[in-house]
Amino acid sequence: MNTPITSSSVHFGHQDRVVIVTGGAQGIGEACVRRFAREGAKLVIADVANAPGGALARELGATYMHCDVGDKLDVDAVVDKTVAAFGRIDVLVNNAGIFKAADFLEVSEDDFDEVLRVNLKGSFLMGQAVARVMATQRDGAIVNMSSVNGVLAIPSIASYNVSKGGINQLTRVMALALAEHGIR
Repeated sequence: MNTPITSSSVHFGHQDRVVIVTGGAQGIGEACVRRFAREGAKLVIADVANAPGGALARELGATYMHCDVGDKLDVDAVVDKTVAAFGRIDVLVNNAGIFKAADFLEVSEDDFDEVLRVNLKGSFLMGQAVARVMATQRDGAIVNMSSVNGVLAIPSIASYNVSKGGINQLTRVMALALAEHGIR
């Protein structure tokens, strides 16, 4: 008789691995955090949502750090504090993201800039900072969260579509540039 495979019965070998999840306080990020916690990872939840992020960290025995991924100083602080606390970074899940819906003719420059700042620039800044650590380790994995909207356009979320298309290309560039450093 075959035993059904469930998400709780599959393990990916993350016991004691040091994992940063951006945007990890809620939604998809929270689900990622919970999964890594079940596997025994040492977790850093990096988010701007202090109350839910702190509560989740307390519940799971993780670490919460306030981080605006579009701000290089915040990103560098999270990476430095993670290395100081754990000595390494094994996995980054670049999940932080926002969207601002509006008719294309009504999208403001500020809203467009903010979505790209968080979604695309944030993935770049965090990816680069973590990759510098991983390159010295000669090991690590980075997951950039994209969306079907990276290839499928929805007119009311133009900036989100653009940001996710950019993340797709950023991921390709990172994969090529970082492979020689042992980073997946």
